[in-house]
Amino acid sequence: MTRIAWGVLLVVLLGIVIPAYGGDAGQATVQNLLKDLKSAEYQKAWAAARELETFPQFKAEIAPALLEALNREWPQCSGDIRETIGVSLGRLVGKDAVFPLLQLLQSGKNIAHECAECGCCFLALTPGDVVTERSFDPFCENAVLAAINQLADFSHSKAMADLVTQGKWKPELIITIGKVGLPRYAHFISKHKDDSDVGTRIAVARGLGLIDNQQVAVPVLIQLLGKGNEEFDVRWEATNSLIAVGKRGKNQTVRGRLADLMKERDKWTVVLAARALAQLGEAAGLQRLREMATEADPKIRAEAMLALGEAADAGAKERLIGRLEDENLAVRAVAIYALGRTADAALAPTLARALEASLQYQAELESRLKRGTGEAALRQQYGYGVYDLRQTAQEALDAIKQGKPQK
Repeated sequence: MTRIAWGVLLVVLLGIVIPAYGGDAGQATVQNLLKDLKSAEYQKAWAAARELETFPQFKAEIAPALLEALNREWPQCSGDIRETIGVSLGRLVGKDAVFPLLQLLQSGKNIAHECAECGCCFLALTPGDVVTERSFDPFCENAVLAAINQLADFSHSKAMADLVTQGKWKPELIITIGKVGLPRYAHFISKHKDDSDVGTRIAVARGLGLIDNQQVAVPVLIQLLGKGNEEFDVRWEATNSLIAVGKRGKNQTVRGRLADLMKERDKWTVVLAARALAQLGEAAGLQRLREMATEADPKIRAEAMLALGEAADAGAKERLIGRLEDENLAVRAVAIYALGRTADAALAPTLARALEASLQYQAELESRLKRGTGEAALRQQYGYGVYDLRQTAQEALDAIKQGKPQK
């Protein structure tokens, strides 16, 4: 970039004149940090990029240095350093950092973790953890994309759409377009519903729930939810988006389409549609979930009860208690979770007894494992090892102690 272009960009970014620092005590520190930012030693550059954001009074000098550093290469950890630079730049100049960050994406330079742990790994030990784990958050793993998602507005939509069309960072940018784009961008998002990458299809389901264009979004979301051969995570995200759309203005179209899906033969379609209706306050959804808690397939039973737990459905109490002796340990764990969510203090002794019985049953299954039964077979038929029973019960008892349904 030419010096003139840098000057123009600086004016756009900051809209201010570089101040005279005089005897400001921070000036020397900033100068040292800017020097470290140019260092070939990644630890120095990394630390400097992180610390510079704490000097907003010097942003007129810091911002162009950070912009220049975005395109620099280090012997190692360049992606991590660029992430830190992007975050600092965003915090210093706000949404004016978005276009430079998008230009970084366009350049194809690495912005991914090379050296540091991203801290996004999550191990599900309980049914409650499963619900948390299903929250699709691609921005957790990349600070540059997270900064773009946080700071972008509608004026950045075309630049992001161009990058998506080029196949760059599609899931993250599609979600951001859904968040900030004008209604017409629902058509652009929908074009990617059959993308070969499952992460992109999940992002389509998320993005369509964010954008304000129900006429386009709802039919596509219904199609994704009802597509029997689609990945579960895509269908789950479509369900969440339909819930979000349904809650905006009490959308009756969404409720009607979901009710139609409950008539489908595919049980996963039915249980997900029923979950959405239950979350929208429709009694028909809760009733269908209660019925599905006795389905022959243990995975369907568990999913139905997971949804009943989300809804804190006290009306399902007797059915859930009946599942505390299910032959499948995973189903038992979900029943404990769902009963805990109702916050019914009278259930505490029942859950304590259910835990002891389930631990004994788990020991019986473990003895089969020692006698040569395959662990995969035990997991498939009996839910062995799917959940930590003690932790599940403890979470349920803690929820009961809080004294109110966990909605």
